[in-house]
Amino acid sequence: MLRLENEWEMVQARHSRDAIYGYLTAVFELVEWWDQEGKAVKRAYRALHLRGFSSVREPEPFAAVIRCTSDPDKVDDRMRSKWSRVLRYAAEYKDLDEPLADFIKRKGGINKCAARFARQLGRYR
Repeated sequence: MLRLENEWEMVQARHSRDAIYGYLTAVFELVEWWDQEGKAVKRAYRALHLRGFSSVREPEPFAAVIRCTSDPDKVDDRMRSKWSRVLRYAAEYKDLDEPLADFIKRKGGINKCAARFARQLGRYR
């Protein structure tokens, strides 16, 4: 988690349009690693608990990690939800050998990927 916090700080310092991809890649890789071990939800819940966030329902791992490692003044609930949808979309459709940033850009960017995933869930008109 410390690595992700550092990545977040680097994104904030760079002020580059593409800087967010480094942070999202780090979040994606961590949660995918947890998922491979079958412990993504359990570890997401623990991370939230350790940061003082209480959750009455099962946490979504990508959103939980983003919440624990980003600045809440800069990443609100809507932004966190959008990034989480993008990462869930990538987890489902990205090839293992394709970099996350390339996948997201190839699919039309962060907003398009989030909309595609929302459409899958039936939440987009």
